[in-house]
Amino acid sequence: MDRRTVVAFVGEDPSASERVSRAVDAVWGGPRGPELRVFVPTDLDDDRDGEDPLNETCGVVVTAAAATEDRVTERLAALPSNVPVIALVEDATPTTVRALLAADADDIVDAGDWASDPDEIDATHPLAERLAGRLDPDRVRLGGDDVARLSEVLLDAGTTLMSTRTDEVGTKIEWTMENVGEHAELDRIVCYREDDGQFVPAYGWCPDGSEPEPRPFEAFPDPETLSTFGNVARGSLPAGNADGEGDEVQVAESPATVHVPLVVDWELSGIVAFESDDPRAWTDDEVDLYRTLGDLIAHTIARNDRRTALRRQAEQLEQFSAVVSHDLRNPLNVLSGYLSLSEDELAPSRYDAMSGAVDRMETLIDDLLMLARRGETIGETEPVPIAAVAEEAWGSVRAPDATLTIAGEVGRVEADPGRLRQALENLFRNAVDHGGPEVSIEVGPLTANGGVGGMYVADDGPGIPVELADTVFDSGVSSADSSGIGLAIVDRIVEAHEWDIEARNDDGAVFELTFGADATRVAAP
Repeated sequence: MDRRTVVAFVGEDPSASERVSRAVDAVWGGPRGPELRVFVPTDLDDDRDGEDPLNETCGVVVTAAAATEDRVTERLAALPSNVPVIALVEDATPTTVRALLAADADDIVDAGDWASDPDEIDATHPLAERLAGRLDPDRVRLGGDDVARLSEVLLDAGTTLMSTRTDEVGTKIEWTMENVGEHAELDRIVCYREDDGQFVPAYGWCPDGSEPEPRPFEAFPDPETLSTFGNVARGSLPAGNADGEGDEVQVAESPATVHVPLVVDWELSGIVAFESDDPRAWTDDEVDLYRTLGDLIAHTIARNDRRTALRRQAEQLEQFSAVVSHDLRNPLNVLSGYLSLSEDELAPSRYDAMSGAVDRMETLIDDLLMLARRGETIGETEPVPIAAVAEEAWGSVRAPDATLTIAGEVGRVEADPGRLRQALENLFRNAVDHGGPEVSIEVGPLTANGGVGGMYVADDGPGIPVELADTVFDSGVSSADSSGIGLAIVDRIVEAHEWDIEARNDDGAVFELTFGADATRVAAP
């Protein structure tokens, strides 16, 4: 850890920089004291590789002439609140003082009566006294090598967290926190997650044995910045009374902290706090690395939450499938059996109506199971002759007065035969439901690059209503007296095969299936 912080001098007066150097030596002379770095205003231009030369300073001394330049003023305004700015002025008029205060100067030293000999500057000199009172060079900061090592730790952490299983999330996050905390010489890292208005500690690395308590959002420093997804870095605050008056109410020294937001789907879902009990100077590079860790944790938590939600949903769907396949199908089988036994006792018209209702219920149960069992949308695929599968599917559709025509050579496609048949059955039933019992249906090829790139299913019915054009594949959408599930299943099967399907009108409804690149290669007859 690099503990030798920097005092920056900004100005073009060599005499002033020499006197500041002597004042620094007078207060902190020795190898452990702060280093003085001298900058002219042009060194602070915005286009210097995006790096802030004042990034690592524990304090800045600036001449009055330099402090009023725009580029210097902008840099001083961007400094953390715990980095003091001391301005040197030879003519401390009220106008000059107001200008320096407007330029974010925290203190002003009148240099007009300084001794001409820099050697006469000692610890009693006004500038030395101001430096000693304002600057805290013992604050810990990460050096360049420390930042590089911490970057490597986070790179390894990214690989680890991205491959974390659900049962490893907490362990891996806290293991990463420990690595980061030890490399950065922190005292605590705590991840708070939002829960009903409170931020509750979810993961943490606290080698001192402390147990963080839930906190309201307002208890974090600068909640307004956190709410807009900004980082908040604060140095330690000295002990004192909370209200600044009297000695009755005492507060302990607060730790130096960096708080970074956890952002998921553009919402604040938590906060990660990095804390140091030692006085600390947070560099921009260091804070950026902490933000990277926060982003990694947010992504890991969000992915695990989605995984947990999907697992819960899968369990619910499995329960639903069990109810559908057992609790509904069994009574339906009983009803179907008694109906068969009563066939001779019922008038044909009544029997046909009741038998059709039973068949319809069986179809609905099959459709519901298809929608529920998402993981079983398709099985093993093979080159399938489309015309043969279409004929088989047509044989399962009860529409004796309707007709099916295979127009042209539709070839083969790489597909799950059973699921392709089910998709065609649903398209045929959809045509009968909407086009009537005497509808004419045509299946033909879609050509692409000189070969078969897909197929179409068209009918001569009334077509797709304009108001349903964008939702025709949504579950429950239908303009006929049907469940509206059939086309949703078709869309699911098409998507599972990585094909595309579109619906349009052309003297009836037309559904065009475009096969993927792999399927197209085997589409020739």
